[in-house]
Amino acid sequence: MSKRQTTLVDRPGNEQFLAGAQESVRKLWLCGLGAYSLATRTSARAFATLVEEGKALRPKARRQIKQTSAELVSTANESFDRGERLFRDRLLQPLNFMVLASKRDVQHLAARLGQLTTEVRKLTRSDDAPAVNKSVAKTSAKPAVRPAAGSAPVSEDAATMLGAS
Repeated sequence: MSKRQTTLVDRPGNEQFLAGAQESVRKLWLCGLGAYSLATRTSARAFATLVEEGKALRPKARRQIKQTSAELVSTANESFDRGERLFRDRLLQPLNFMVLASKRDVQHLAARLGQLTTEVRKLTRSDDAPAVNKSVAKTSAKPAVRPAAGSAPVSEDAATMLGAS
């Protein structure tokens, strides 16, 4: 054997082999391009098909979402009601033996106090400017009764409320 290596082209009959290999590589390249083209066309069609199926499925999906959300809301409401009952049973009912006014009670009492204050003011205004009547003038001329020597003095507030000056 010779030590000198020959190139593939130098060998006799290799031209046909090289031509066949080149043709195979060219076909392989064209096959890849065709696969890419087919995938592009197919993916566009597949995308359009998926969009259409999505549009067709949308009403059913909405119904399922509404149903599921209604179930979740119902479950949450039940849990909230259960928690509220537990709160009422364990905290508020033991406090019922104590007479505690609720916010509504305080508001009601405040409104009633406002009404009574208005009525008292109306009554005191009418007492400040009474119609002078001759019979009233005669009775008012009598001297006021003085408290007994050992009794406690009347406070100024009580005196004004009683009409004594």
